[in-house]
Amino acid sequence: MLLMNEGGPASHPVRRLRRSLLVSIAAAALPMMAFGAASAAETKSFVVSYFYDANFSDGKTDCPNGLNLSAIDFYRRDLAKAGHSHDEIEAALKDFPGEGGLKQPWVPLVVTRGNGKDNVYAHPETMADPGMIEVSGKYSYGFNLDGKGADSPSKFEEPDTHEQGVNNGLYKVEGCIRSYRGLPPPGRPSLPENLWDVLRDVMPAWIIGVTAPDGFGKDGDVTVTFDRALERITRDASGAAAQADMTYQIDPDPRSHNVLKGHLKGNVVTIDPADFNMVLDPYLQPEIRFAKTHLRLTIAADGTVRGVVGGYQPWATVYYGFADQGHIKEYAGSINLPALYYALKRNADYDPDPKTGENRQISSAYLIEAVPAFAVPATNRTAQVTDTDSNSKAR
Repeated sequence: MLLMNEGGPASHPVRRLRRSLLVSIAAAALPMMAFGAASAAETKSFVVSYFYDANFSDGKTDCPNGLNLSAIDFYRRDLAKAGHSHDEIEAALKDFPGEGGLKQPWVPLVVTRGNGKDNVYAHPETMADPGMIEVSGKYSYGFNLDGKGADSPSKFEEPDTHEQGVNNGLYKVEGCIRSYRGLPPPGRPSLPENLWDVLRDVMPAWIIGVTAPDGFGKDGDVTVTFDRALERITRDASGAAAQADMTYQIDPDPRSHNVLKGHLKGNVVTIDPADFNMVLDPYLQPEIRFAKTHLRLTIAADGTVRGVVGGYQPWATVYYGFADQGHIKEYAGSINLPALYYALKRNADYDPDPKTGENRQISSAYLIEAVPAFAVPATNRTAQVTDTDSNSKAR
């Protein structure tokens, strides 16, 4: 009878019971409300489908002085300068590039075309600088790394943001090499695209994560991560790009773990300048190591990402990525490697050696294409990237 009667003063037992229950429910709800507020944070993950040199090749303004010679032509020129006769050169190059690898008669000549005995790729200074036609156009992808803007020694303008004083010495060096042009901009340069396409089947995938504490519907600070996965990418049905919405385990190896302070404005993510390192592969470069890293990623409505990452990187590492395969990459890409060595050294624009005063790093930028993915902590650190179906097993 008492429990059915809810009338009466506030001190009535039923009133007191109801008030006590309400207080208890409210108290229990507080941590749930706090959890709900914290769970507003949102993370989007992406797997890199392409990563290649950010070269602005429009075929009109970038290389007004023409392009660098093809391999057979600069071999003829360099061998003549080294003292070989016309008949000797033409006999060696008769079946260029030909079959038979090192047995081809032109190979020992071009490999030692400096002093006649030392490998010119390992010792490029055994020959005089053959000269490299460099980019002299107005535009370049990348960033104003030195912070000087229009007062920067670099005269490049970013074609998308129109930022002035963009520093991209690597593009200046390689932008007029035939195999490092991508038409129309921002087309993929042919050789870097082919090299990356091969690497995707043998190296671990690269994973980008963007965490927005208040969700992606609001501008503000974000955290950006770059990591390697334990699995390779899975290609989509076309075979050209990475398949979207696959799951990858994050490799805990700290050599490729980057946590960057970022900012979200609309659908564009940028970061504060920072150091950056990703293990890559000697087939392209042993690693990508940047000082003063800048990043700009645009997240499209379909969830895909395109962007630019750049900074200063050791030019000797860049050169090694070309020279480790010697004459093979030289003739296949029409890249005069001794000329490249001198050009990289000449255009290095950061980190002077305390003894020689010569800069040890060169400004550069790379374009990124990525698709949505799921990233999870590694559950099996011993997993190796050897199974062609490893990605599907990780889902």
